[in-house]
Amino acid sequence: MLSTRFLASVLALQPIFVQAEDGPLLYQTYCSACHGAAGQGGAEGAAPPLAKSLWAQGDPDRMIKVVLHGLMGEIEVLGKEYNLVMPPQGAVLNDGQIAAILTHVRSFGNGGGKVPFERVAAVRAKFEEREAYWKGDELLKEHPLPSPPGPLKNLIRKFYALPKEQRSMPDYAKLEENASASQPKGLISLEGYSEQDHFGLVWEGELTVKREGEFSFSLDSDDTSALFVDGEKVVEVPGLGGMGRTKTGKVSLHPGVAKIRVEYLEFTGYTGIAASWSGPGVRGNQLLSTSEVAKKAKPSIKMIELKPEGTRAVHYRNFIAGTGNRSFSVGYPGGVNLVFNQENCGLELIWPGRFIDAGPRWNNRGTVRSFPLSGQVYHLQKGNPYPGRTFSFQGMELDDHEYPTFCYSVDGLSVRDRPQPAEKGIERTLTIESKRAGELVFAPISQSVTGLTLEGRGLTAREDGTFHLPLRKGDNSFTFHYGIQ
Repeated sequence: MLSTRFLASVLALQPIFVQAEDGPLLYQTYCSACHGAAGQGGAEGAAPPLAKSLWAQGDPDRMIKVVLHGLMGEIEVLGKEYNLVMPPQGAVLNDGQIAAILTHVRSFGNGGGKVPFERVAAVRAKFEEREAYWKGDELLKEHPLPSPPGPLKNLIRKFYALPKEQRSMPDYAKLEENASASQPKGLISLEGYSEQDHFGLVWEGELTVKREGEFSFSLDSDDTSALFVDGEKVVEVPGLGGMGRTKTGKVSLHPGVAKIRVEYLEFTGYTGIAASWSGPGVRGNQLLSTSEVAKKAKPSIKMIELKPEGTRAVHYRNFIAGTGNRSFSVGYPGGVNLVFNQENCGLELIWPGRFIDAGPRWNNRGTVRSFPLSGQVYHLQKGNPYPGRTFSFQGMELDDHEYPTFCYSVDGLSVRDRPQPAEKGIERTLTIESKRAGELVFAPISQSVTGLTLEGRGLTAREDGTFHLPLRKGDNSFTFHYGIQ
């Protein structure tokens, strides 16, 4: 005859054996009549499916509560609305049996994962006084559903560090990525890169096309992006700017697997990308990204355009895309504009047309950068315009038309640097006060700039693009013309 102590030990172990061995049998006995033998759901919507259901994934406490106390009211499962009642089973099933059933349910394409009977026991003890059925919204508040996997299969993301002057989409096929990683969630995401500037990303993956027909692809980004299907560019968001510039393109596809490629360029400031598709066999407008496609621009990025008035120039003294942190921009009457960087005493940018959008800085805090309102911006200066010399910015003077003259010293030489609009460009005059005869090397631009001409009046440029400025004692004047073609 078995001792009472031994019998108690056997009974204490019973829930573990039940959980490990009898999950499928218990499911067939208590659950399959309503939810289907393989969790496919009851006939004619009698009960929601459990296979590949977000309700059966993630935090097991959600389903433990449902089994213990029942569920009543509206819920959505796999895109379909249900408004049924599931009776409580806590009085019928013990902790080990519930754990075994839920472990089996998690094998129906729900990521697997064992549900320990101790977890069931803890939930039962915590809510032992509860008599009411759970409601869907009540459960989801405490146990949100995990994010569903995205539609992009075998998704790879490649990262490219880009030079600061890169303002348009590069040919990524000619570049070597700095990093590459798989994206198991199947969605285009900026995770890990949302706080960076001057980079590119390329996503490559596959979409399953179930039916033949015409499909629409929508794309939105901050800054530039493009989406390709089977090597064909379907839609792009060109230029620099914020989210809310959604573009849509269409392409005809056949059933099978379509190759998807999304290219992205981030210049500076905010980041963002969103994509979606719709068409035959696709439920609604399905997201291809973690971010939703915006229908319109957000009010926070509303444009505030600065313009010169009459014969007076307009100034903008703040963070400007593509320049340093101590930039001073000037919009001249007639439609020519510039940025002078006080950090290196250099003329950094020139552009024709409209001046600048102050909206990003007006509507947001921090180091948000504003953008020139031109499709063509010429980047002139990088580094020291006076090679091998030290310099110190001293301030500026404004004339009656608000035209600035920038004042600084270069190794003890006093320099007055005055740019002003001239025919098809900018005329820049350096007035240099020297205490003795000598010479000074000056680099008005640091590299060749396509679409821009440079002339030093009475001076000849050297092979490296610099000029020798001969200095005599007293005041010296040198003029350079930057021509915009």
